[in-house]
Amino acid sequence: MSVQGEYELAARFRELVESVAHSRRKSDADSFAFAYLLTPKQADEIDRVCDENRWERVNCYAIMIKPGYIRHVLAARKDKDGLSVAEIAAVVAKAYSPRSLLRINPPSGETSNDRRSDRQSVILNTHQKVLLRGTPYYATAILEIRIEGCRRYLAPVTCYHATEAKKRRILK
Repeated sequence: MSVQGEYELAARFRELVESVAHSRRKSDADSFAFAYLLTPKQADEIDRVCDENRWERVNCYAIMIKPGYIRHVLAARKDKDGLSVAEIAAVVAKAYSPRSLLRINPPSGETSNDRRSDRQSVILNTHQKVLLRGTPYYATAILEIRIEGCRRYLAPVTCYHATEAKKRRILK
Protein backbone atom coordinates (compact mmCIF):
# COMPACT_ATOMS: atom_id res chain seq x y z
CA MET A 1 0.00 0.00 0.00
CA SER A 2 1.29 3.45 -0.84
CA VAL A 3 2.02 6.04 1.81
CA GLN A 4 -0.94 8.06 0.51
CA GLY A 5 -3.13 4.95 0.88
CA GLU A 6 -1.96 4.53 4.48
CA TYR A 7 -2.85 8.16 5.24
CA GLU A 8 -6.29 7.70 3.68
CA LEU A 9 -6.93 4.51 5.67
CA ALA A 10 -5.91 6.22 8.91
CA ALA A 11 -8.18 9.17 8.07
CA ARG A 12 -11.13 6.79 7.52
CA PHE A 13 -10.52 5.15 10.91
CA ARG A 14 -10.37 8.55 12.61
CA GLU A 15 -13.63 9.55 10.88
CA LEU A 16 -15.24 6.30 12.03
CA VAL A 17 -14.27 6.86 15.67
CA GLU A 18 -15.39 10.51 15.57
CA SER A 19 -18.69 9.52 13.93
CA VAL A 20 -19.48 6.86 16.55
CA ALA A 21 -18.40 9.15 19.40
CA HIS A 22 -20.85 11.84 18.29
CA SER A 23 -23.67 9.50 17.21
CA ARG A 24 -26.85 9.26 19.24
CA ARG A 25 -27.63 5.75 17.97
CA LYS A 26 -27.70 3.04 20.61
CA SER A 27 -28.48 0.15 18.24
CA ASP A 28 -26.20 -1.30 15.60
CA ALA A 29 -29.07 -2.94 13.69
CA ASP A 30 -29.12 -0.36 10.90
CA SER A 31 -25.60 0.97 11.36
CA PHE A 32 -22.64 0.84 9.02
CA ALA A 33 -19.66 -1.48 9.37
CA PHE A 34 -16.07 -0.99 8.30
CA ALA A 35 -13.92 -3.89 7.09
CA TYR A 36 -10.15 -3.83 7.54
CA LEU A 37 -8.58 -6.26 5.06
CA LEU A 38 -5.37 -7.88 6.23
CA THR A 39 -2.35 -7.43 4.00
CA PRO A 40 -0.83 -10.60 2.50
CA LYS A 41 1.96 -10.39 5.10
CA GLN A 42 -0.57 -10.05 7.94
CA ALA A 43 -2.57 -12.99 6.56
CA ASP A 44 0.63 -15.09 6.56
CA GLU A 45 1.35 -13.99 10.14
CA ILE A 46 -2.11 -14.98 11.44
CA ASP A 47 -1.79 -18.32 9.60
CA ARG A 48 1.55 -18.86 11.35
CA VAL A 49 0.00 -17.99 14.76
CA CYS A 50 -2.80 -20.49 14.09
CA ASP A 51 -0.38 -23.22 12.97
CA GLU A 52 1.96 -22.72 15.96
CA ASN A 53 -0.97 -23.00 18.38
CA ARG A 54 -2.72 -25.85 16.52
CA TRP A 55 -5.77 -23.70 15.84
CA GLU A 56 -7.78 -23.93 12.66
CA ARG A 57 -6.67 -21.21 10.26
CA VAL A 58 -8.99 -18.31 9.60
CA ASN A 59 -10.63 -18.36 6.18
CA CYS A 60 -11.87 -14.77 6.23
CA TYR A 61 -9.09 -12.18 6.26
CA ALA A 62 -11.27 -9.15 6.94
CA ILE A 63 -11.81 -7.66 10.39
CA MET A 64 -15.29 -6.18 10.73
CA ILE A 65 -15.19 -2.97 12.75
CA LYS A 66 -18.70 -2.21 13.97
CA PRO A 67 -20.01 0.75 15.97
CA GLY A 68 -20.46 -1.43 19.08
CA TYR A 69 -16.73 -2.22 19.08
CA ILE A 70 -15.82 1.45 18.64
CA ARG A 71 -18.20 2.40 21.49
CA HIS A 72 -16.49 -0.19 23.70
CA VAL A 73 -13.03 1.19 22.87
CA LEU A 74 -14.22 4.77 23.46
CA ALA A 75 -15.72 3.90 26.85
CA ALA A 76 -12.75 1.80 27.97
CA ARG A 77 -10.06 4.28 26.97
CA LYS A 78 -11.98 7.28 28.34
CA ASP A 79 -12.73 5.55 31.66
CA LYS A 80 -9.45 3.69 32.22
CA ASP A 81 -6.98 6.09 30.64
CA GLY A 82 -8.77 9.43 30.42
CA LEU A 83 -8.07 9.73 26.70
CA SER A 84 -9.91 12.16 24.45
CA VAL A 85 -11.87 11.06 21.38
CA ALA A 86 -9.06 12.37 19.12
CA GLU A 87 -6.44 10.38 21.06
CA ILE A 88 -8.56 7.23 20.90
CA ALA A 89 -9.05 7.75 17.17
CA ALA A 90 -5.27 8.01 16.75
CA VAL A 91 -4.73 4.73 18.64
CA VAL A 92 -7.35 2.88 16.56
CA ALA A 93 -5.97 4.30 13.29
CA LYS A 94 -2.40 3.26 14.15
CA ALA A 95 -3.39 -0.23 15.36
CA TYR A 96 -5.21 -1.12 12.15
CA SER A 97 -2.31 -0.29 9.87
CA PRO A 98 -0.77 -2.23 6.98
CA ARG A 99 2.49 -1.95 8.93
CA SER A 100 1.10 -3.70 12.02
CA LEU A 101 2.26 -7.18 13.00
CA LEU A 102 0.02 -10.06 14.06
CA ARG A 103 1.13 -12.16 17.04
CA ILE A 104 -0.43 -14.35 19.70
CA ASN A 105 -1.85 -12.49 22.69
CA PRO A 106 0.38 -13.58 25.57
CA PRO A 107 -1.34 -14.31 28.90
CA SER A 108 -1.11 -11.44 31.35
CA GLY A 109 -0.13 -13.66 34.28
CA GLU A 110 1.49 -17.00 34.96
CA THR A 111 -1.03 -19.23 33.18
CA SER A 112 -2.83 -19.24 29.87
CA ASN A 113 -6.09 -18.87 31.81
CA ASP A 114 -5.32 -15.20 32.43
CA ARG A 115 -7.22 -14.06 29.36
CA ARG A 116 -10.81 -14.53 28.28
CA SER A 117 -10.04 -16.74 25.29
CA ASP A 118 -7.27 -19.06 24.20
CA ARG A 119 -7.72 -18.02 20.58
CA GLN A 120 -6.58 -14.43 20.85
CA SER A 121 -4.08 -12.61 18.73
CA VAL A 122 -2.70 -9.11 18.78
CA ILE A 123 -2.31 -6.65 15.95
CA LEU A 124 0.53 -4.37 16.99
CA ASN A 125 2.04 -1.42 15.14
CA THR A 126 5.75 -1.51 15.96
CA HIS A 127 6.71 0.88 13.15
CA GLN A 128 4.71 3.96 14.06
CA LYS A 129 4.19 5.12 17.63
CA VAL A 130 1.23 7.16 18.76
CA LEU A 131 2.07 10.17 20.93
CA LEU A 132 -0.32 10.57 23.87
CA ARG A 133 0.27 13.51 26.20
CA GLY A 134 3.91 13.66 25.21
CA THR A 135 4.61 9.94 25.73
CA PRO A 136 5.11 7.53 22.81
CA TYR A 137 3.10 4.29 22.83
CA TYR A 138 2.46 1.40 20.49
CA ALA A 139 -1.09 1.07 19.15
CA THR A 140 -2.46 -2.41 19.79
CA ALA A 141 -5.73 -4.22 19.11
CA ILE A 142 -6.76 -7.55 20.58
CA LEU A 143 -8.41 -9.90 18.10
CA GLU A 144 -10.16 -13.18 18.76
CA ILE A 145 -10.57 -16.05 16.32
CA ARG A 146 -14.26 -16.89 16.12
CA ILE A 147 -15.96 -19.75 14.34
CA GLU A 148 -19.50 -19.58 12.95
CA GLY A 149 -20.34 -22.64 10.90
CA CYS A 150 -17.59 -22.97 8.32
CA ARG A 151 -16.54 -19.32 8.68
CA ARG A 152 -13.41 -18.68 10.80
CA TYR A 153 -12.59 -15.02 11.24
CA LEU A 154 -10.88 -12.41 13.39
CA ALA A 155 -13.21 -10.42 15.61
CA PRO A 156 -11.99 -7.28 17.37
CA VAL A 157 -12.09 -7.40 21.19
CA THR A 158 -10.50 -4.13 22.27
CA CYS A 159 -7.87 -1.56 21.33
CA TYR A 160 -5.35 0.26 23.52
CA HIS A 161 -1.92 1.84 23.70
CA ALA A 162 0.98 -0.33 24.90
CA THR A 163 4.27 0.53 26.54
CA GLU A 164 7.67 -0.61 25.30
CA ALA A 165 7.69 -3.37 27.96
CA LYS A 166 4.31 -4.70 26.79
CA LYS A 167 5.53 -4.63 23.17
CA ARG A 168 8.59 -6.68 24.11
CA ARG A 169 6.43 -9.22 25.96
CA ILE A 170 4.16 -9.60 22.92
CA LEU A 171 7.08 -10.03 20.52
CA LYS A 172 8.94 -12.47 22.79
